[in-house]
Amino acid sequence: MKHFSAILLTILSAVVYGQSVNDSLTIKLDEYFTALKSLKNFNGNVIVTKNNEFLLDNVYNMQTGNDSLTVSRESKFIMASVSKIFIKVAILRLIDLNKIKITDSLSKYIPDFPDGNKITIEQLLYHKSGLPRELSNHTHYETLSLKKIIEIAKTEKLQFEPGSQYLYSNIGYFILHYIIDVSSKKGYNHFVKTQILDKMNLHNTGEYNYTDRIQYFAYGFDKEDGKIVATSQSSISKFETGNYYSTLEDLHSFSNQIISGKVLKKKTAIKMFEPDSVLIQAGGRSGYRAYFYKNLKTDITFIFLSNYTDIPFQNITEDVIKILNGEPYLVPQKIARKQITLPEITLNKYVGKFELEVDTKQLFTIKLNNGKLLFIDNSGEETEIVPEDEFTFFDDPNSRESYIFSLDTKTNKFNLILLTEGLKLKCKRIE
Repeated sequence: MKHFSAILLTILSAVVYGQSVNDSLTIKLDEYFTALKSLKNFNGNVIVTKNNEFLLDNVYNMQTGNDSLTVSRESKFIMASVSKIFIKVAILRLIDLNKIKITDSLSKYIPDFPDGNKITIEQLLYHKSGLPRELSNHTHYETLSLKKIIEIAKTEKLQFEPGSQYLYSNIGYFILHYIIDVSSKKGYNHFVKTQILDKMNLHNTGEYNYTDRIQYFAYGFDKEDGKIVATSQSSISKFETGNYYSTLEDLHSFSNQIISGKVLKKKTAIKMFEPDSVLIQAGGRSGYRAYFYKNLKTDITFIFLSNYTDIPFQNITEDVIKILNGEPYLVPQKIARKQITLPEITLNKYVGKFELEVDTKQLFTIKLNNGKLLFIDNSGEETEIVPEDEFTFFDDPNSRESYIFSLDTKTNKFNLILLTEGLKLKCKRIE
């Protein structure tokens, strides 16, 4: 009996310890998002689970006096590029149905696509096709049909030999959208609805159409000139690789069903998480931010949906994982940045021309004029940037947005990192 008592005590101790650790994580996660909400840097819904236990499942509403911004658990948000997870499932479902093969070349579906014989469905799926991130000179996709997008895509040049490198490509996923369209009997949207959404009982997820009245729809908001304003209807209606909306509950349910065998064969479903057993998809457009993270190794799921643009996106995605891993992190605080003075000899090191790594058509210039450092964007607009320290500059003391110069030890010249809209964008010096 004493032996059983000792074993029972050990089990109870482990359970209590596990609960206390989880309670501590819940407190830290809630403190983090509550701080963001108080700073008016997050509005939306968040779920975090580990080992199938909920650590956070909460709604965060900023106090702005605008009821239209307020969301609830039932709210349906535009997913933006998080819709790409449905593209992935749809392609893999077609493979399971023997409609297509992952090794098929692009030329099988679009015979006149330049270098289409070199590009495979697998390379498109994992952003290794060599196609650029975006179409040249076409940022407003809402004016283009899928057929027109494909025609324009044919004029784009490959950035590298297919399969040799990684480059996130929206163009590649438009092409996958097209392949699903022509490989299924009734088109992409019907296939996604009948083969994914209906089979998984995701009844609060669907294709957005502004002519339909969607109950509990979360309208998007941006920050312009310090004011929170509703995003335009045309921005919400923008065509993407499936302009879908969803609830947090539906996306969490989806995350639990990916490898359940309900839609995909289990060995096929694992391809959703290649190459590192992690499925990550971020999404953003005017008025919305969304994030989907599921790690099979750590059994962590982290999903958020926001109807507000001005959030520290990348900080959030990194800090939540730090909290879960017990690593150091910073609770969000009010920003009040202070300018220092640097000699012109230091400022002159940063002068040059830079190209955005994820979209090499985007070129930026840093110029020194009368002792002031100027950032010049693609349109020619000039913005004065001032130093916070030797390498970090800003243009607004109340904003996290930064211009960070990083020394390339190979060239002994400085590259540029833009911290904008919560994302870190690397820019390579070309002159």
